[in-house]
Amino acid sequence: MKFKLLPTIISTAGFLTAPFALAATYQSELSAAYADIDISESSEEGYFVDLEGKYYFAPVDTANHPLAEAAFIQKASNAYLNLGNAEYKDAGERLDIYHRSLGVDFYIPNSMFYLGAGISERKSKASWAGGNYSDSNQWDSTWFVKAGIAPVTGLLVWSEFTEDVDVSDEWDINGKYVIPLSGEQALNIEASYENTYDVIDTITVAADYYLDRHLSLGAGFINTSYDGDRYSDSESNTDYLIRARQFFTDNASLELSYIDGDYGSSLMLGGTLRF
Repeated sequence: MKFKLLPTIISTAGFLTAPFALAATYQSELSAAYADIDISESSEEGYFVDLEGKYYFAPVDTANHPLAEAAFIQKASNAYLNLGNAEYKDAGERLDIYHRSLGVDFYIPNSMFYLGAGISERKSKASWAGGNYSDSNQWDSTWFVKAGIAPVTGLLVWSEFTEDVDVSDEWDINGKYVIPLSGEQALNIEASYENTYDVIDTITVAADYYLDRHLSLGAGFINTSYDGDRYSDSESNTDYLIRARQFFTDNASLELSYIDGDYGSSLMLGGTLRF
């Protein structure tokens, strides 16, 4: 791993500790993240940039909650816009993947039901310097919907359904549970299972321990299995994750995560501002 982010981490940490007007509530937030990616046993490397803006339909009260989980615990309905770009380079070859999505998360008032919907668009561009060739695809748009239940405070279980995809071919189930502990401590548990065309199974499990309202430390793994009946070999690989997030004020946070797996590793720096 090339730790090219360290100067940025230091300077960003200094920026986030600058004085801000503390706010017990917020209604919008802006997040940005950058990941440096290395591919194992290869000269290929890349990066990923992600931006997201989110607006809550009502102010979110952060009192008595971990700051990172306040909106989730209060079932705060919102609209969001996400933009992303990944770039990979190797021996004169380059691949750019662009992503953008617009969506809404809505908790039905006075009920346990959750609904989400949106549109996701993706395109890629490949180029080969030696052959002076470039290939660019058009945006490919896909609608998606989500449905779930929140039977108790801090728990949400949901599934996502994608346009033109039969549930018998591809389905998923996801869960997130924030459990209050003594004092300001809390535990966040996340898990998901995804089956893609009956040949790829992906299991994700992660947990974050909140030492107080401001600081969390977390770890997890992502296991992907391929069906040997459809692929030349049956294969399984696991990526391991560690992460941390610190709120320096009620409306400014910095987070770091590191993923290491069989095929590569990545270091991610992210920051969030709330208004």
